Amino acid sequence: MRKRLLLLTIAVLCLGTFASADTFITSGSRASGFTTDAIDWGQLGAPGTLVTTPALVTSLGGTNFALAGNINGSQFVTAQEGTNWIGNFDFGENLVWTGNSNFGFGGLGPFDMVLANPVGGIGFGIQADHYGPFVATVTVFDPLGNTLTTLTFNGVSNGLENGSNLFIGIQDKTAVNIGAIEISTVSPGDPGQFNNDFALDAVSFNYTTPEPGSLVLLGSALIGVAGLFGRKLGR
Repeated sequence: MRKRLLLLTIAVLCLGTFASADTFITSGSRASGFTTDAIDWGQLGAPGTLVTTPALVTSLGGTNFALAGNINGSQFVTAQEGTNWIGNFDFGENLVWTGNSNFGFGGLGPFDMVLANPVGGIGFGIQADHYGPFVATVTVFDPLGNTLTTLTFNGVSNGLENGSNLFIGIQDKTAVNIGAIEISTVSPGDPGQFNNDFALDAVSFNYTTPEPGSLVLLGSALIGVAGLFGRKLGR
């Protein structure tokens, strides 16, 4: 009897370790459901501020926190469209820029965000620093750091300042299970100096607002988030 109970316990524990087979859909518009809350990069300082990786950022509605930065541990840079970034975001938008260590300013991506509270959907605008076509790759992780999916998107970078930048919206149709993302870019038209050199605008979420009790546990959640980010930096 005890042997059967032990086997049953092992089976249940093993089932608990399987990663869920989540289903994802993508969207090219922030208005298509990515409006619950957002992280505005202006909180990190005036345009041109060098920011140490990882940086703690808070969503506008206070429902989420994240650690963000270049995966190699290098500094990144705050930016604003029309001030120290001339691209195709809307004029005046607050941005975060990986920087470009090839030119002695900041570092290079990939750029990671690790969330304190998982979300069902995440969306952001992106532009490569090098004008012309580029390919953005986004890897999505669950709250335990398991890879859920990797998706690629095609964009065009220019200096029109008219909101024509690529928007990437990713929705988990299975569960509120997005715990982190990693973003990288390749610009085929450059000699390699601008790969993983890009800017992001506000990062929006689509998810159920956490119950007040979950926010009480924020301190312990951020400890776990910091550990996950540290493991990714050290890989």
